[in-house]
Amino acid sequence: MHQQPHAGSSGGHSFRTNEVDVARDWLKAAYGTRLRMKTPAPRRSFRYTRTNAGPVSLSTLSLPTEYAYATDPLGAVAVTHVVRGRMARECADDVTEAGPGDVLAISQPHLPYAGRVYSAELRAVTVPIALVEELAGRSFGQTARPLRFSRFTPVSKAMADQWKRTVAYVEESVLALPAGSAPLVVDAAARMLAATLLAAFPTDAHPDPLLADTRDATPETLRRAVAFIESQPAAEIGLADMAAAAGVTPRALQYAFRSHLGTTPTAYLRRVRLALAHADLVAADPARDTVTDIANRWGFHHQGRFSAAYRKAYGTVPRRTLAGS
Repeated sequence: MHQQPHAGSSGGHSFRTNEVDVARDWLKAAYGTRLRMKTPAPRRSFRYTRTNAGPVSLSTLSLPTEYAYATDPLGAVAVTHVVRGRMARECADDVTEAGPGDVLAISQPHLPYAGRVYSAELRAVTVPIALVEELAGRSFGQTARPLRFSRFTPVSKAMADQWKRTVAYVEESVLALPAGSAPLVVDAAARMLAATLLAAFPTDAHPDPLLADTRDATPETLRRAVAFIESQPAAEIGLADMAAAAGVTPRALQYAFRSHLGTTPTAYLRRVRLALAHADLVAADPARDTVTDIANRWGFHHQGRFSAAYRKAYGTVPRRTLAGS
């Protein structure tokens, strides 16, 4: 179904009804969709939920009837997982059908599309184009050519499964955190979803290398970016923000970090945040503070990965630092 990107670090919405007219009117009002809907099975309700991970929205829609829709260009990148039932959708000259377990990119973001859904439960994720392009290493609107999928299904079953696991992890773990309690974790989750989307689906989001990018990958570019990162490590910053602060393209900044530090801008940001987590653990009161709270504060939600990175950097595990041993 047509999804619009939602701002905000967290929050959600849910809706349920047994009345087909109410469901139809709600969908039309919410999505501006041209909709034809059959009467649903008796005593079966329409259910819709939406939660946000920063600029990314995650939705579940269950409607026990057949319906057809047509909608204007989405203006964002949307991926749908068919949990049960089936669906078919058409965008330009492509017609794709999907059944239980299938994962489908719903449209070219700049083109209208239409579809038909048959008593299905769908889990949809909508990601702003700007975030996808940032993770691909190009500035939003860098070229006049809109982002396009070269295929609407994942490159392999393994990547389809990876997409579903990533979405489930964000829903079950990250979005279970109290609203506003760990903004860096939520920001990291949104970027993880965008990066997984790029890995799972073939697109033209990755820009062609430019001579100017390699020319701008100077030590001075690196110095400006490092100063920016170290001045506000608690902010929700990404590759595009770092590149803008350094006055170069995202690709040029990636070249600069790779050439002069042997790492990436985002890896350097994680290193800075890990050092700050270490400082907080050293200064913490073990009777009041926890490793989980400190890790979340600096954007590390997966405790196993945080512990492994911490041990590699400091030769011990976080709980021992917290305990003062």
